[in-house]
Amino acid sequence: MSCLVKIPKHLPILIFLSLVFFLTTDLSYAQEQEQKQQQKKEEKEKALVRVKTEEILVTATADKEKPLASVSTIEPQIINLFKTSNLSEVLSFAPGAYVTVGGKGEAHVKIRGIDNDKSTLLLDGIPIYEPYYNLYDLKTVPTYDVDTIQVTKGSSSVLYGANTLGGIVEVFTRRPQENALEIESRFSQNSTFNYTATGYYAAPKFALKLSATHDESKGFEIKQAGSAVLLDNSDYKNNFFNGKFYYYPGQNSELLFQASYYDSSYGVPAATEYYFPRHWRFKDWERTTLGLGGTFPLFKTGTIKIRTYYVKFYNILDSYSDPSYAELDWESIYDNYEAGAFILGAFKLHPKNELRFSFTGRLDRVKQKNSEEDPWEFYKHRTYSAGLEDEWELSPKWSLIGGLSLDYLKKQTGGDKTTVNPIAGIRFKPLTNLDFHFSFSRKSRFPSMRSIYSPTSGNPDIKDELGTTLELGTSFSGWINGGLAVFSSKYKDLISVIRQPDGTKKYINIGEASIKGLEIEASKSFGPVSLQLNYTYLDAWNKTEERNLELVPESQLSFIISYFRQDDFSAALWALAASESEILISSNMVTVPSYFTFNLSLEKQLRPGAIFLRIENLFDRDYFTEPGYPASCRRIMAGFRFKAGLK
Repeated sequence: MSCLVKIPKHLPILIFLSLVFFLTTDLSYAQEQEQKQQQKKEEKEKALVRVKTEEILVTATADKEKPLASVSTIEPQIINLFKTSNLSEVLSFAPGAYVTVGGKGEAHVKIRGIDNDKSTLLLDGIPIYEPYYNLYDLKTVPTYDVDTIQVTKGSSSVLYGANTLGGIVEVFTRRPQENALEIESRFSQNSTFNYTATGYYAAPKFALKLSATHDESKGFEIKQAGSAVLLDNSDYKNNFFNGKFYYYPGQNSELLFQASYYDSSYGVPAATEYYFPRHWRFKDWERTTLGLGGTFPLFKTGTIKIRTYYVKFYNILDSYSDPSYAELDWESIYDNYEAGAFILGAFKLHPKNELRFSFTGRLDRVKQKNSEEDPWEFYKHRTYSAGLEDEWELSPKWSLIGGLSLDYLKKQTGGDKTTVNPIAGIRFKPLTNLDFHFSFSRKSRFPSMRSIYSPTSGNPDIKDELGTTLELGTSFSGWINGGLAVFSSKYKDLISVIRQPDGTKKYINIGEASIKGLEIEASKSFGPVSLQLNYTYLDAWNKTEERNLELVPESQLSFIISYFRQDDFSAALWALAASESEILISSNMVTVPSYFTFNLSLEKQLRPGAIFLRIENLFDRDYFTEPGYPASCRRIMAGFRFKAGLK
């Protein structure tokens, strides 16, 4: 596909400088109007919530901006228009994020070209990842209850703790702000249906939200020889329960108890080509999450957050000898958990100086066996981090930010690891609706438990992965809203698994990579019509092997055109395009062709609810993000939503 072309080397810098000139000369006229709109927004938000315990970032003032990071936000209205079922179907519409689906049927995200195991997923502030592999599957995060998604890239705050080398995905579920009951149901082909119910109750001193979802399907169809066929072993059944209880002891205080349970059983479709077919099914896949914490005043000018959490993973993977799934070869069991706590604080040392700090600790424990005959394997290690961040306001327009985190990994085999990660930058805000930042940061990622402890390929002496990033960025609002960032990152000691002369595999540090890129996001509204455009350009180079990083498109483009009238009708057309990428499979370089997909949704408001229609892959394109794992053909989904206020 030739719609995405190679960009000249210096064009990103020219684009950035041109936009800077345009913004500084053309946006000032909107400053007064933007100030009024911002004031109304802040007053409305203040009336709705006191504080937000789910958020990791904490500041002494009301300003929640992340001054040195590029943050892309997927707003509630977009999530509602998309009518998505899980995080994998929406995350690619954040600049810098690219979602692929491959082995085990899992959906992983690359942030600015960096693999999934090097980034962090936070669900209402709680880190969600499988402890042994350091991976998270986007398909296990339903979006029926999601309010907002934020993708933080570049120089993220040191307050997030260890292991944020690749970036941070923060998912916030809805908070109870009214007394209401909401019921939603969706239907699609191949006996696909979903039922969701959510109840909210809000009182002056406490609030409660409970939600439950059941989702199941016989699978999805793919193209074979020009015809649509049901992909074998693509069926699934999912249940998700989520609850939050809030107590407000004071105007600026909040206590939160949260609990969620995700239960699934599903087939793992075998690769259609390139790989030896595996006949796998997850008989059981469970995740239990518990969290307790709160937000409270600190001294006279500050805020402190205290959180504890426990996340348990339990799954059973069955492997069969042939596609009939009649004869069981082996059954593996994973019974793993993570438990941790963190303290986050911020207070004013001076009217123009704010100090922020964090302390985090986490225990990862693994209990697993690869088959019924094998003995149980037990592994555990602990991760600690202390972060300090200081922001000086040099003038109303200029600020300096500096920070440092000390990250420590205590392994069960000895040879503990300590890493120091600094961050520094400057922020310039010439107008209330325009700011610039320039930053430097160093981030690290401790090795996964598998790469350290695996009895067949582990390496107890393996080093942690390191990366440094320089970034120049801007964000703006007014006549047009959006942001732009130019960045350059270098990575070393990247972990790879290699086959040794005796035929065994081993994890070692051999990788060096450089990634340079440009991100643009812009949105504009014309009455009920809104336009949003996102673009990412990446020059991602594997310096060790002198080739491109695997499964990283050079260009990725998405746009959304939506029409929305309150209490009436809404429609959205959105598209995603990616240039070609490549991956090395069995010593052969395989190309992933470029693709361009369209999706459509329509919704009609009815009292007291709505009916809607969603068409995925509108033009029935045949494409894939990883070789051997084709994407679904066109899918049509219809549904309704009922919402009633409660006294």
